[in-house]
Amino acid sequence: MMKKILCLALFISCSFVGLAQTGNGITLFGAIYEGDTIPMSFLDPVLVTSYVTPLTQEEQRKHSKLIRNVKKVYPYAKQAESLLNSYSALIANAQNDSQKDKIRKQAMKDIEDKFSSKVKKLSKTQGKILSKLIYRQTGRSSYSLIKNFAGGTKTALIKATTKAMGVDIDIKFDPMNCEEDRIIDRIIYCIDNGKIK
Repeated sequence: MMKKILCLALFISCSFVGLAQTGNGITLFGAIYEGDTIPMSFLDPVLVTSYVTPLTQEEQRKHSKLIRNVKKVYPYAKQAESLLNSYSALIANAQNDSQKDKIRKQAMKDIEDKFSSKVKKLSKTQGKILSKLIYRQTGRSSYSLIKNFAGGTKTALIKATTKAMGVDIDIKFDPMNCEEDRIIDRIIYCIDNGKIK
């Protein structure tokens, strides 16, 4: 008899616990803070891609120019990412240092063949944006990538040349602390999601 009462009491208490945890058939989550249960809910992330305040004509002109520049150089940054991934895999699987050197030389030749003539036609602003986007796509600056494949002497020469043209290949992409980078990040989000053609 005692077992039946305990089983019945356990069944009833479990039913009440189940009712306490659901509301209209939805499971509710909560956190206990200083003895109180506070309901919690997890929301999907939201990305704001438009401005809160209207832009002036000058700001709209600059923004349109930035969109054009990003659209022009973004494909190059994606190609650089693809090349880096493929050559990094080849280097990682190389048998010895001699084979790694051959792969690095081939990588530099491919990079020069694919990008040299196109990059020379870019404006200073486009070159700066390209350097930032390469960092964004690869997690490394153009300088460190070139140094990895070309060696120190050639990299120093390239850095000096680009610096004289007004482009820093050692620049980083930092949307958390740089307003322009934050806007570039939004533009890329819009390009990737078909909101900008």
